[in-house]
Amino acid sequence: MRYKSSRIRKIYPIESPCKKTMYNSLIDAKESLDYLQENKGVKDLSVYKCSVCGFWHLTSKSKGYLS
Repeated sequence: MRYKSSRIRKIYPIESPCKKTMYNSLIDAKESLDYLQENKGVKDLSVYKCSVCGFWHLTSKSKGYLS
């Protein structure tokens, strides 16, 4: 019996409406924020939940959920 290869299909990843780094949970975003503040010296960042995609992002704006 001869093996018949399936069609090669291109699979495209789902594109998010947001171009920022997405975090699945507040805990994940907060851990990333803590890492940046402790190891990279980044200040004035906060975490917020995006109303467009529903994921968590980091922002330098003062409207963040946590600082």
